[in-house]
Amino acid sequence: MKKRVALILLTLLSVMFVLAFAAACDVEAPDPDKLGIADMGVGDRLWTGIQVFILGLAMVFIVLFLLIGCIKIVEYLIALPEKIAKKKAVENIETEKREAEQAAVAAAEQQREEEEEYEVVAVITAALTAYYCGGQAAEMSDLPFRVRSIKEIK
Repeated sequence: MKKRVALILLTLLSVMFVLAFAAACDVEAPDPDKLGIADMGVGDRLWTGIQVFILGLAMVFIVLFLLIGCIKIVEYLIALPEKIAKKKAVENIETEKREAEQAAVAAAEQQREEEEEYEVVAVITAALTAYYCGGQAAEMSDLPFRVRSIKEIK
């Protein structure tokens, strides 16, 4: 579909260029006698022919370069939405990766905090048990120490 639109646009541009050029050069072909070709010698006729040849060749190449430029512009305009879409897709993928990494880091941190809470609870429970059970805990345990009191550190 895009190629058809580009082809139609290129054709319209070409037709408009040819019509504008024809309108600008709206000169009837001169009579050879008005140019004085009949009175010219062979050298002058040859020189006039070479000038016409060079002018025609230059005109052909100028028109070809203009057409190439029009084609390049249309090609760029057709490829532009695809480039924008690819760029947005890459940005979206990068954003999703960053969000996934942040979520993984947050989950790991939350798990670490939960583990630390469980360790703290276990330590406090063990300390309270040792404190309230007194000698029984010391007798049952092979540890060389006994908790005598618990104080809050500020």
